[in-house]
Amino acid sequence: MRISAKLGLTALVAALLLSAAVSTASARSLSTSNQNIRVTWRSLEFETPLVTVRCQVTLEGSFHSRTIAKVIGSLIGHITRVTIKSESCTNATATAETSSLPWHITYEGFRGTLPRIEEVFLLLRGALFRLSRVLGGALECRVGLPTDNITGRAVINATNEATNLVPVEGRNIASLLEARNEEFFSRCPRTGRLVGTPEEGAVTLLGNTTRIRITLI
Repeated sequence: MRISAKLGLTALVAALLLSAAVSTASARSLSTSNQNIRVTWRSLEFETPLVTVRCQVTLEGSFHSRTIAKVIGSLIGHITRVTIKSESCTNATATAETSSLPWHITYEGFRGTLPRIEEVFLLLRGALFRLSRVLGGALECRVGLPTDNITGRAVINATNEATNLVPVEGRNIASLLEARNEEFFSRCPRTGRLVGTPEEGAVTLLGNTTRIRITLI
């Protein structure tokens, strides 16, 4: 009788564990604790063979929903405001082209072993910047194309909080759209890379320093 009871209890525990595993494996969506987002880099780099420009950059926007389907390439939000502190820039003055807003955010997958998600990949479409007074001269470069795809990885900590958004190496290329006042010895580069360190790109709610939580559902 005791053996039968133990076997029954073991079977029940196994069934519950299996049910939880199946539920986790079949989770088709991510849930965010808030739709409004802000990402701040104290030093986001636009790196080219000619010069590296470093500026403090802030992106503000929102997700379309607090539930995000895990479908690669799906449009999940927009960046509606970009602030660049020109006085913080080195080697140039930088601004974001407001006419190109909103910039689209699409879902590009995740990394980790379920149920633990370590990174969520987001792709930014339509980013457009203007670099002026490059190296103190009259050179002006307009950088970014609608076809450019800049991917960032949102780092998720052990408590499911998105801590940082870091440009992904090899998927952070922006192209030259237009150049002005070019001279023979001073030309805008054809392409460049957006570079940020893992310690930069702090992700918070819009308007405060609270972090956003991302969980499986």
